[in-house]
Amino acid sequence: MRAGKMDRRVKILRLQEIGRNELNEALMDWVAVATVWAQARPNRGDERFEAQQLTGSATMTFHIRYRRELTIEDRISYDGRTWDIRDIRELGRRVVSEFDCVARAD
Repeated sequence: MRAGKMDRRVKILRLQEIGRNELNEALMDWVAVATVWAQARPNRGDERFEAQQLTGSATMTFHIRYRRELTIEDRISYDGRTWDIRDIRELGRRVVSEFDCVARAD
């Protein structure tokens, strides 16, 4: 992977405990654990007719330098949107992490 193709900044978000409330219950929120350079490749979105409504989704594939701690439970923040990670692949000999994401409807 050539570094010149990684020309976008993305934040890796992870659900973490940020404190406790009066009942000592954990307060959870999405926290940026890293900001990295990435290559963003839009994939073809799709539209479906579900529950008598037309729904659509935007999908994107990102390439970043290999990160062992990245999981499908994490999220990506890119271009003002939040993306759920659906699949992670390792390219080469732990050189690049490639992952497919779907935009959240927030």
